[in-house]
Amino acid sequence: MFLVSVPATSANVGAGFDCLGLALSMRGNFIFRQIDQGVSIKGCDKSYCNEDNLVYVAFKKTVESIQGSISGVEITIDCNIPLQRGLGSSAVCIVAGCVGANALLGFPLSLDDIFAICTEIEGHPDNVSPAIFGGLTLSFMSNGTPITIPYEVHPSLHFMAVVPKTTISTKEARAILPKQLSYEDAVFNIGHCAGFLRGLETGNPDLIKISCGDRLHEPYRKQLIPEYEPLHKLCQQFHALALLISGSGSTMLVISDTSHSLEQIKQKLSLTCDVTCHLLSVEQKGVIVKEVI
Repeated sequence: MFLVSVPATSANVGAGFDCLGLALSMRGNFIFRQIDQGVSIKGCDKSYCNEDNLVYVAFKKTVESIQGSISGVEITIDCNIPLQRGLGSSAVCIVAGCVGANALLGFPLSLDDIFAICTEIEGHPDNVSPAIFGGLTLSFMSNGTPITIPYEVHPSLHFMAVVPKTTISTKEARAILPKQLSYEDAVFNIGHCAGFLRGLETGNPDLIKISCGDRLHEPYRKQLIPEYEPLHKLCQQFHALALLISGSGSTMLVISDTSHSLEQIKQKLSLTCDVTCHLLSVEQKGVIVKEVI
């Protein structure tokens, strides 16, 4: 029997659309136990306790990839990461299922193998990379192979996830994006992405502020999030360094060089908006697996 723990993630991280991902200190925990036959899923809504559960889908896909054999599995889920909120819940489930299968089959796969399988299931590597490897990662596909590059995040930086009640599906968030982009916008994002990475590495507040802009997705997706503008005003009032849409939303990520400013934003926002705020840090460890008795 194995416990698999996977961190929540925030994709895009500003101008790094479909490339950057950040692991956060919020985790989903999954226990995998081999049983005589069939599949038993516990700990989540009954509507997900079936073979269509994404954890089991990834588990089964991994067993098939290894050409292994497991007659039955019991999966117990303890995960409070919000669904359809841009915190990588699907990547968490996929990574958990893949790693759980690998554990029960005796660990034949490396982390790179797991990364490739999870990317194939998810369809893109930006969320699964930090969920597996932890920290801040830049990921892309090269000739069908997912590549990931780690970046440091300065310890002086503080993070807060602001989670509205509204859910946004990835399909809906994709549909609102324009079909064409200008060279001007593409160049803007390349420069801002590179500058933002450097700002996060060094903790330079001025560099973070001037390079946190995005033109590829945030101007369009913020229209789907009523809480964005009130939060943006509070970020300016209390001198936050950056406000980012986490993944496809509706969660927003606030970055500051003081925890006090995040507490002030949290208090003021609670007076006008129905949101849940989580004060978080960067999770340096990705997926963790250990045998339990």
